[in-house]
Amino acid sequence: MYACLLAACASVHPAIALPAIAQSGDDARSRTVYAADYFDDVAPANAYDMVLRLPGFTIVESDADVRGYAGAAGNVLFDGARPTSKREDTSALLKRIPARAVARIELIHAGAPGIDMGGYAVLANVVRRDDASTEWAVEAGLSAATGGTREPLAKFEYGRRRGDTALDLSLKSASEVDDDTGRGSIVTREGADASRQSLDTRAIERNREATAGWRQAFASGRLSLTGALRGERVRTSTRIGASDVDDAEHIDEQERYREAEVGMRFVRQFRGRTTLEAMASVQRGQLDELEHSIEGDDDERFAGETDSGESIARIGLTHARSDALSFNAALEGAYNSLDGGSQLRENGVDVLLPGSDVRIRERRSEASLGATWSPADRWTIEPGLRIERSDISQSGDSPRQRGFTYAKPRLALRWNAGDADEWRFALSREVGQLDFKDFVASASLDGGVVSAGNAELEPDKTWRSTLSWEHRFGEDAALTLGLTHDRVEDVVDRVLVVTDDDVFDAPGNIGSGRRDTLSLDLAAPLDAWGIPGGRIRTTALWRTSRVTDPVTGRSRGISGEKPFEGEIEFSQELPALRASWGLLVEHIAERETKYRHDRVTRESEGAGWTLFAERRIGEHWRLRAEATDLFGRDFTERRENYDGTRADGAIEQIEIRRRRTPGVVSLTIRRSVGG
Repeated sequence: MYACLLAACASVHPAIALPAIAQSGDDARSRTVYAADYFDDVAPANAYDMVLRLPGFTIVESDADVRGYAGAAGNVLFDGARPTSKREDTSALLKRIPARAVARIELIHAGAPGIDMGGYAVLANVVRRDDASTEWAVEAGLSAATGGTREPLAKFEYGRRRGDTALDLSLKSASEVDDDTGRGSIVTREGADASRQSLDTRAIERNREATAGWRQAFASGRLSLTGALRGERVRTSTRIGASDVDDAEHIDEQERYREAEVGMRFVRQFRGRTTLEAMASVQRGQLDELEHSIEGDDDERFAGETDSGESIARIGLTHARSDALSFNAALEGAYNSLDGGSQLRENGVDVLLPGSDVRIRERRSEASLGATWSPADRWTIEPGLRIERSDISQSGDSPRQRGFTYAKPRLALRWNAGDADEWRFALSREVGQLDFKDFVASASLDGGVVSAGNAELEPDKTWRSTLSWEHRFGEDAALTLGLTHDRVEDVVDRVLVVTDDDVFDAPGNIGSGRRDTLSLDLAAPLDAWGIPGGRIRTTALWRTSRVTDPVTGRSRGISGEKPFEGEIEFSQELPALRASWGLLVEHIAERETKYRHDRVTRESEGAGWTLFAERRIGEHWRLRAEATDLFGRDFTERRENYDGTRADGAIEQIEIRRRRTPGVVSLTIRRSVGG
């Protein structure tokens, strides 16, 4: 299939007429500017639709799970600066910017004078218009699952701009059927005996969010202030066995997360060659979990409560000494905290869990220094060094104090082999970020899994080498191939924890390992293939890994890593009908294997698809219809349970769970005013 796509794009006629692309003066070799009218042929509703149209660019979302800011930021800039918050999806921020508010979008390659690339080879910079305007939009919708569930959607957005001053407000309320929902069966085999039970799971996720942003000129620079309140609630009900059977198992789960965040960013340029960026943010979150399982006379309850917080301050400086040489430096400090408690009760009796009462405090600092040098027209060299210091103190049932210091060097090379080809190579040392939730005990009664917390966990350390090749077909299509090799120390996987009363699994370090990844990104128009206004975009990733199993001593893949991930999207603009439509196929051939001391779980899922159509009505209305997995999507989970540990080699029981999720159809209507 992918070979056919490559052949199709390779044959796209290079003479296809496209809107003009302007270059940005002195750094035209590393910055490509796409004026707003470049995107007119796809009639974008917002900046997200426009960024998806950029050839050779794939959005990388910010990662809220990474502590600190530098390593968590995505690859999209807004008016030349990164977002203040790392907890809001880049895609969500882009969707809140109306297309009419965008002046241009710049693709910035490594080597652009005075730009801190943050480790990315390419950045997208969305530049908004500064003329006075007021815009607002209201969106309402309804989704219905084939199982009978109906969930609403409501969204309100407001934006007002006047020169360097801008106000943005957003309110959102959305509910959806979670992928865990579905009906199926559980087949259990023990030796020659086999039994079958019905499986019925229903999970609904509800999200609420309110955000506000303010920008204005301040002290010869630009000051941005942001604030957000977010809430998420997931309710899951699972029934195993017929409802009229006395020993049927019923599992109810509730998970509620609430979060508040405020942030500030200040950007100032000095004489056009030096840029100062300062940011600060404070976040607080609370997670409550409750799970209750009843099966005959057996009664299990698990409750967990986690309070977390993060405060970050960062200051960065970039200086372009010339068009060929620039420097960047930054200092970042962060304070992280987590108070976690959990309780497991079996038939009214408390079960002692390691890590059931944990309080963690971390003070983290990082200093970085880097440079970008273009010794020749087609070459760019980026050396850099980051020094990280982290001090972690723990109290509760696992008290201790630890300190880590890591040097993280990086060297990147970029070679423009011609107008259509670019080669990139990077060598770096990466240090993973500990997930404090791994320090706290957790449980999944549906999965029959209890996980202890691990106070001994250390971050993994990786030497990473990456080679990529980008080839452009004309000016509107691009193919990128990448190969990454990781040599990992202190791989974070699963380890065995033994107490006086029981044996548990826990997150832990299991030694050294390796990982190899091949990636493919492709975007191209299909006009030359007789599909006017058609485009195809595909992303694929192949991954292999090897580590020594701490239980069996044999080689295996890293637990939970997917060997393949991929998606293909086709879309077509129909100007005569003022409409567009498309098909997205994702989760192609996804599967993963998870290892515990007494179990191997193999999960696989069928490909998912979404068929969508959008109609523009007048200048202010858009009507969008979607059908997702209309005939359901299959999930299979195979649990191989061992008698004792996997080192014994004897499988006591095999449990195969199959379920099919319901299909979902949705209809949304959007009204936007202003410009």
